[in-house]
Amino acid sequence: MPDQPVPRPAEPRVDDTAGDIGSLVDLGLAEPPPTPVPPEQPRPPQPDPPPAQNIALIDAALTEAGVEKTATDQQAVTALARLDTGTVDTVTRWIKHKKKDPK
Repeated sequence: MPDQPVPRPAEPRVDDTAGDIGSLVDLGLAEPPPTPVPPEQPRPPQPDPPPAQNIALIDAALTEAGVEKTATDQQAVTALARLDTGTVDTVTRWIKHKKKDPK
């Protein structure tokens, strides 16, 4: 069997008639493929609305203390009202606490 020829690698065949979709679109032979829709991004969680009871407690304590609320004060009341009820009770107790007159 020594008379057999040595195998040689075959050259890859190139098909000049084939084209990728980009080339076919450029030539006007095909429609562009649809673009994939990006996945919907999850929305950030929205904070729960503050309990109306907590807002009422803080408003009552501020009124009793003689505080006239501004828009900024209302934002602070809303933020405080989102806290747990025990914390809101403590804050209202602080607001209602009367200062001792220095003698």
